[in-house]
Amino acid sequence: MHFHGAPPGAGPGVSQQLPVPPAVFVDRDPLMAWLGERVAAAWEAGRPAFVALHGPAGVGVRSVLRRYWADNSGSFADGVVRVRFGEGQSVAEALADVLADLGVDRRELPVSEAARQGRLLTVTHPKSVLLVLEGVESAAQVEPFLLNSPRSAVVVLSRAPIRHLLRVGFQARAVEPLDERFGLELFDRVLGVGWHVESGVEPAALVRACGGYPLAMQATAAQIAGASEWEVADLVRALASRGLEALDPESQEYVRVSFEGAYLRLSPAAARAYRLVVGHHPGSAVVADGAAAMLGVTEDEAVAVLTALSEARLLERTGAGTFEFHTVAHWHARDRAERDEPRAEVAAAVERVVGWYLAQAVAHDRVLSSRPRLGGLYQVPAAVRPTRAQAWAWLERRRPNLRAAVALAGRFQMPELVWQLCEALWGVYHVHRHYDEWIATHRGGVEAAIQLGDARVRMRMTSQLGSALLNVDDLDEAAAAFAESHRAADEAGDPVGRQSALEWSGKIAARRGRTADALAFFDQSWHVAATEAPERERPRMFALLWLQRARVLLAATEHERAAQAARQALEHFRDTGETDNTAKSLLVLAQAAAGLGDPAAAGRAREAADLFQADGSARGEADALEVLLATAPDDEARARLTFLRDQARG
Repeated sequence: MHFHGAPPGAGPGVSQQLPVPPAVFVDRDPLMAWLGERVAAAWEAGRPAFVALHGPAGVGVRSVLRRYWADNSGSFADGVVRVRFGEGQSVAEALADVLADLGVDRRELPVSEAARQGRLLTVTHPKSVLLVLEGVESAAQVEPFLLNSPRSAVVVLSRAPIRHLLRVGFQARAVEPLDERFGLELFDRVLGVGWHVESGVEPAALVRACGGYPLAMQATAAQIAGASEWEVADLVRALASRGLEALDPESQEYVRVSFEGAYLRLSPAAARAYRLVVGHHPGSAVVADGAAAMLGVTEDEAVAVLTALSEARLLERTGAGTFEFHTVAHWHARDRAERDEPRAEVAAAVERVVGWYLAQAVAHDRVLSSRPRLGGLYQVPAAVRPTRAQAWAWLERRRPNLRAAVALAGRFQMPELVWQLCEALWGVYHVHRHYDEWIATHRGGVEAAIQLGDARVRMRMTSQLGSALLNVDDLDEAAAAFAESHRAADEAGDPVGRQSALEWSGKIAARRGRTADALAFFDQSWHVAATEAPERERPRMFALLWLQRARVLLAATEHERAAQAARQALEHFRDTGETDNTAKSLLVLAQAAAGLGDPAAAGRAREAADLFQADGSARGEADALEVLLATAPDDEARARLTFLRDQARG
């Protein structure tokens, strides 16, 4: 151990063994206050303060303590002594070093560990000292250092919480990654306000890439600061898109070292889980049953290894059976997987977990509508059927995982999984209007279909992509997608695909204001449905075509004909459980009734709004509320519409 010089006013021999805190230090005021309150309360009670801080490597646990010491060194007249475990030092050796640092001649040190512990209590009782124990892994390392001095404090720093410390009087607090706003403050203070402007990148992207870890942010900021002026914009863009992979090798190594120690201490099973789950799981939110599928183990075994990772602070437990990892851990785990895990094992794990997400997506999507699906899992009777509300909730909650699963399957050349995931995602994308995500995933779906050389899959993927493009008013590309879908349907001899492509082509004509062309496409689609499609599927096809006719006629202000067509659609959908299409039919019927001055418009609009709200379709609900308010005053509906508009703007 080494002395680092005394602060102003400190007497000779006062131990000062903590380095200075980081030059840039943000967002730890609540922790500073908590530390101060714990020490003050213990001293007021005539006892030493026992405090434990824990957090993953790189999150700033040691920096917090150094900042606390810099601000409060005057409260400890005899200074600070530091013990660093994890460097091959035994407890007996650490006790000897602490006693020597406190002025005991090494020639007079007791031989046994117990005697050294007793001498430590005697020496420190009249003193006021801060004793810092770093790299602690167990309570057994701490117990010999439990001082009895009423004006001293013992602070334990560890990667993971050590529960037994609570039983011997410690109070514990986790050091969490920085919130986004404080990460931005760190970058601004290092690089200056406006450092990101020339790159056109939102600075929050870099904070997210660094996972909120100050260590990673400092390495990232250092590389930006050291870049030539003409390189900065390109470097920021690379860091935002590729994360820490874009750091220079020296900076990468600087960040890697902080995770390497924790990884090397893991059991073989936990280390494998780290490489596969943290390194390759689709999305940062992990559920235990998905991880079990990925690892090829039982759910209980998966929970055990994930818990070990959370205790090592390489993963965070967020609930019962749910965990989350940060970007920095993902980057390190993927790097370790490349070195330590056979590529075939990684690919097999990816296939298992993506297959699990596909099965779950199918199980939840299949209750939303009776639209035709091609995927093999849809042809197997469902073992369990969630409610419609449960299906919407699961698909929305796991949508980031499903989106990541599409990309992961594409990266590992698994086209069958890519297109089937896209098919299963269509329902939630369509009703909840996630257009950017829809288009991005389905471009991959089209590529997968081409790679497979399957005309029916190409038909389905181009049709689903075209639907998204139509919704964002990219009419030319949408028309091209549906033309390709029609060609693929002809190639596959699939009348259902031909009927659908013609229907969607009619929607494009309607969007372009070509009423006659739209109705002609709908007539062609109707003919294919009536003469070629399987009989069991015809009623739904006819109902959808009635709905499309109603919309076109409404746009042409033919309100009576629009209402008649909407009633035909509604008659079918009311009995199917497809509440989204029921709501759409009611909305058109309400709009047509409003155009006719029919007082029934308000009731139809209210019913449509309730159904849209139940399905989480904010845009549909807002459209229905606008019709309601145009036909009848309703303060509750007005307040709800204002809320929906504010949400859309936000």
